[in-house]
Amino acid sequence: MPFGNTHNNFKLHYEDDEEFPDLSKHNNHMAKALTKEIYGKLRCKQTPSGYTLDDVIQTGVDNPGHPFIMTVGCVAGDEESYDVFKDLLDPVISDRHGGYKPTDKHKTDLNFENLKVQPSLCG
Repeated sequence: MPFGNTHNNFKLHYEDDEEFPDLSKHNNHMAKALTKEIYGKLRCKQTPSGYTLDDVIQTGVDNPGHPFIMTVGCVAGDEESYDVFKDLLDPVISDRHGGYKPTDKHKTDLNFENLKVQPSLCG
């Protein structure tokens, strides 16, 4: 049986506007992507393991970031987070990785013979 986050159930007694965090002084990708509309749409959702939108954004709410360094500001707690919270995570990933789209595929090549190493680093 999956665990639940009872703190999130308690917060559902308040309206979206009352719970939406003030991110006006935050410098992270989550703060840039999270709107009241997205927050309202996702705040009642959770993954099968109980991970909620509040869990996703908590690190970015607690850590506003550095004025000159754009941090990510959110955490996907499990694999299902990418589907459940895609309305937030897709724009964050795209922004952080220069336009990486949900349809893009990461190319993985584990063949060590294809590694390119500068000779000066090996000797």
